[in-house]
Amino acid sequence: MHEFSLVKAVIDSVESLAEENGWKRIEKVTLRIGAMRQVVPEIMRFAFAAASRDSRLQGAELDIEPVPILVRCPRCGRKWGEERMSVLCPFCGSPDAQMEQGMELNIDSIEVEDDDAKKN
Repeated sequence: MHEFSLVKAVIDSVESLAEENGWKRIEKVTLRIGAMRQVVPEIMRFAFAAASRDSRLQGAELDIEPVPILVRCPRCGRKWGEERMSVLCPFCGSPDAQMEQGMELNIDSIEVEDDDAKKN
């Protein structure tokens, strides 16, 4: 269950940004996670809820946008996804295929509580 260590890194990053920007409370964090990370979204959300207790992320929503695998062959230029996963290019047989996407673990957006809205 590597989701817990991934969540810890995300929370540390968001907390650091919150400190730098003076954000008091985080309402939502959106992550883009590549399929090759083999993350189970339900476990990730559970880990996020548990690890964010007693922080400015407590109660925040965790939104996960999956990023599918995309591989490109530098020899023939063709691209394919996980439906044709192989160590060789399924079109020309080249062993030099390169992963273009699918390994991401990015914080895509952070929504913070609007202090002005609470004052009205």
